[in-house]
Amino acid sequence: MADRDDETMRALAHVISVVYSLLVDVCQMLPVPIGLPTDRSIPATDAVPAIERAAALAKDQPMGETQEAQLVVGCIHLLAAIDLYALCAARYKPTRADAAGLNLAHAEESLKRLSAWLAIQAGD
Repeated sequence: MADRDDETMRALAHVISVVYSLLVDVCQMLPVPIGLPTDRSIPATDAVPAIERAAALAKDQPMGETQEAQLVVGCIHLLAAIDLYALCAARYKPTRADAAGLNLAHAEESLKRLSAWLAIQAGD
């Protein structure tokens, strides 16, 4: 892998970590909190099932359809980014890296919107 590709992979790994941390925070803010692993270095083998669980539990949260969808969208896009990252690690392709980045942007946006809504609800 070229130096630029290595740099891209490091950047993707960092953003995956940032978005996962956002998901952890959002899940703690939910009306019925969902606990996710929070170790400093969480292997994908632990994070992926936890993210899948959070997506599955979204329907059980006492909140609107929009907020449920935001949680599911955030989880699904994060999972897609992790899958694309793994594919890039095995065989780097710029389009895969771009797709991982776009999935992370979608996940982050959805989770930030949900976080803002949850913060407003907590203030009521």
